[in-house]
Amino acid sequence: MKEMTVDNRMMGYIALFEKLGRVELKECLENEDMVLFLVGERKLAELFKRNANIITELKDRINKHILVAETSRDLLTLVKNLFYRFGVREIYLNWKQGQIDILVGVEQSEIGKAIGKEGRNIKLMREAVSRFYNIKSLNIKQ
Repeated sequence: MKEMTVDNRMMGYIALFEKLGRVELKECLENEDMVLFLVGERKLAELFKRNANIITELKDRINKHILVAETSRDLLTLVKNLFYRFGVREIYLNWKQGQIDILVGVEQSEIGKAIGKEGRNIKLMREAVSRFYNIKSLNIKQ
């Protein structure tokens, strides 16, 4: 796992998430448009059982798009979890000299959203995956 620094804003997001969701958070990342919260394996159902409106509440308080996904000890599952909302159709993994290239195919109508304005969403997803795995690249299949 890579080291990261957490500023006061990020600490606020983490505290808010844990207060509203009452589930331990594994990772929190953000860009200009979105905050990504990663919970432990098999914790998503528990999260929504405890607070069915957590996404709406977080969005109202943070004023950004919110994505909540589960981490996984399996790279393929983690990538699938992160891109679930974009309609994952296929995932290609290519191992070369200890590093991994990942190509994700999503629904045609969701490609733009998966990439995000100026590539922000794909960069955020790439950063999230690289916190857990040694990846070389993560791209959307065009």
